[in-house]
Parts: sequence; C-alpha cells; structure tokens
Amino acid sequence: MTLRRGFKKEANDYAREFRKELGLAAHDPLCPWQLAEHLAIPVVPMSEFAAVMAAEHLAYFSGSGQSVFSAATVFHGTRRLIVHNDNHHPNRQAANLAHELAHGILGHPPSPPLDDHGCRNFDRTIEDEANWLGPALLISEEAAMHIVETGMTHARATQVYKVSRDLLLMRLGVCGAERRVARRRARW
Repeated sequence: MTLRRGFKKEANDYAREFRKELGLAAHDPLCPWQLAEHLAIPVVPMSEFAAVMAAEHLAYFSGSGQSVFSAATVFHGTRRLIVHNDNHHPNRQAANLAHELAHGILGHPPSPPLDDHGCRNFDRTIEDEANWLGPALLISEEAAMHIVETGMTHARATQVYKVSRDLLLMRLGVCGAERRVARRRARW
C-alpha cells in the first residue's frame, strides 16, 4: 500500500477531529453510524431493499454470497448514500461503514461500478486511502495507545471499539502502540 506523503498523519487528524466534533475524547470509541449522521450521509441496510430486490438476489447476498457485497456509496448528483450488508457481523458492518465514510470524508469522486469489460472498476489509490482512514476512524492513534496503556485485553478492546481482532491488531501495529508504551515505561 503506497499512500501519499503525509496521508497517515492526515488520517490521524481526521480521527481526532471527528471525535472532538462528536464530543468524544481522542481515545473513545467512535460509532460510524453517529459519524454518518453527523456528516449527513444516510446509511441504508441492504435488507431495506427486500421489497424491490429479487428474492434470490437478496438471499444470495444474505447467505453464500455474503462476502461479495459489503457496502457501497451511491451518488445522486453530489449527495451520497451508503448501502451496507446488514447480514455481516456488527463489527464487520462498522468497518464497512467506516471505509465508505472515509471515501466521503476524503471527497473521493463517484465512478462507474464496472469498467468497459464488465469488471469491477477499482482505483487502487482511493481504495488504499479508504482502507487506511476507515480503520483509523475506528481505532484512533490515541485509542491504540489507550488500549495498551490500560492493559486492555484484545478481546475486551474488540468489544469496546466494536472492531474485528484483525483490525485491532493492524491498528495497534501501525501505531506502534506496544513499542511506544514499552519505551515510555522504560524511561520512568
């Protein structure tokens, strides 16, 4: 993953800024549904399309094809709407929503879902940015440090921050939380 210079700091700044705007401490859990409401981005669960979606398609995305669709941003002019697969585990839904919110926060433009060959239209740069900012919103740098400083177990942290173990470990690692806390304690 190659991110533009300064992007990781920018992501950390967004995580702090939105917590502050929502009246949260820098280490507090951030609810992506509250952030979406704050940003005036409607979020619609896929199940709400049951009346207009073919039953077999809904069954597919709810069952064996669940991994095929996580969430997507739908545009109407400059307005955004996020549709997410509410059949996923709640922690996965939070990560999916944070990823889509990251696209909105960063002002990523709409693009057709498929290219001229019928393949998924995929812009590696904007996906990498959303893949970094989404988790940073859920586990801020301060949250990563707080988890380690307080001796919170990984199991407890996944409950408190409503994230998967993989996302938690990734954020603890990229923030260098354990190393930084150990270094700070060694100086005391």
